[in-house]
Amino acid sequence: MLSNRNIRPGGLNSFGRLTMLALIAAVPTVAVANRLVDRESATRYGLRRAWFSQVSLDRTRSRVLQWTLDGEQLFALTNSGTLQALHAETGKTQWIKRAGAPDGIFSGPAVNSKYVALINGSKLYVMDRHDGHLIFSRSLGSAPAVAPALSEDYAFVGLINGRIEGYHLHDPTKGVWTYHSSGRIFQPPVVADQLLSWSTDRGYFYVGFAKQPRVMFRVETNDELVAASAERNSLFYVASRNGSLVCLEKEFGGEHWRYYTGHPIAGKPVVVERLVYVASDEPALHAVDAETGQLKWVVRGVASFVAQGPKHTYGLDRAGNLLILEKETGGIVGQQPISEGAQAIVNEQSDRIYLVHTTGLVQCLYETAATQPTYYRKKSGKETTPDEQDAPDSPFVEEEAEATAPKIVQPDKSPFSPDTDEDTTADDDNPFF
Repeated sequence: MLSNRNIRPGGLNSFGRLTMLALIAAVPTVAVANRLVDRESATRYGLRRAWFSQVSLDRTRSRVLQWTLDGEQLFALTNSGTLQALHAETGKTQWIKRAGAPDGIFSGPAVNSKYVALINGSKLYVMDRHDGHLIFSRSLGSAPAVAPALSEDYAFVGLINGRIEGYHLHDPTKGVWTYHSSGRIFQPPVVADQLLSWSTDRGYFYVGFAKQPRVMFRVETNDELVAASAERNSLFYVASRNGSLVCLEKEFGGEHWRYYTGHPIAGKPVVVERLVYVASDEPALHAVDAETGQLKWVVRGVASFVAQGPKHTYGLDRAGNLLILEKETGGIVGQQPISEGAQAIVNEQSDRIYLVHTTGLVQCLYETAATQPTYYRKKSGKETTPDEQDAPDSPFVEEEAEATAPKIVQPDKSPFSPDTDEDTTADDDNPFF
């Protein structure tokens, strides 16, 4: 405590000033220590904290809205319109750009091998993935309902009126592809294996071609679909609010198998290797064989899937703990507390664990022996390393990571209505946190 003898009418004496400076410097250190996963406790569960970093934002006014992981890049979009790209294995910043009006409503980003896309208000912004410069922006046909999705050739946007619009990425002057789906869209479309899929709250699941947009078929499930679908090989995985996880054949939409969780499902199923992970509202995490639909294990108390490592599967409970589970049996190995308000990126691509916070703090963990990342899915095209000379490196990098069956309904007659109205246009004691 400071004595009032140290305070003069003109301010603090030299002792008082030094004491206050010491107190001020100590606050960020305590904040960082409280928010980072403790190294010693992580080691107890066979985990290593590879790095941590801080997204560039004004923490008194801005927050991170969305994190998007794709291969070796991690993207953070803030509510002020700043998009920051970081290297997913080192945490180093690659570039920072701003798109749209700072006070607008943002959603995204979506990523393919060349582009990053986001929505600000009712406008689509398409940027270069490798340095962030703006390629083009254009107005949408109506108010957007969800974030965009990218194939290699098109940006797809679900609108509030249920319509899907497709914008050509290489030639933005081309007409807009549109399809009027039945019901409201609650999740971005999913692009995978040259196919486009999306669901509506009226129970319809749509599948079309992503390269040359055309709807192949729709499946009527007679239930509310509010979660995005997942895909693997020749199968789709669709979860519904009635608690069922349905596996559909890609070619015609026929049901391959169905599994009931017994409780509503609002989150997207996650497919890693031969397992489908789905979290029900109980809460409980179910691990199901991706080919047969047979239950492998279920663990109650797990609210969401996080990642799968070589030895363990990771999830979050509702109290904000990282749960470590035996991959083969689902047995709980332990729980690692994380900071209040922190969340985890759902990672179906690799064995890395990314813990994030709306304040912009992100930290990466992995199993101690996994010095090189294991990728479960092919990355979006050939990735190159951007020139990072002019981009600020994160001062928080600790170290670089070592090297009833559904009814199939044909699409409505003449569903396409091209639109020609164009609008072109470190360490834990880091004091800087």
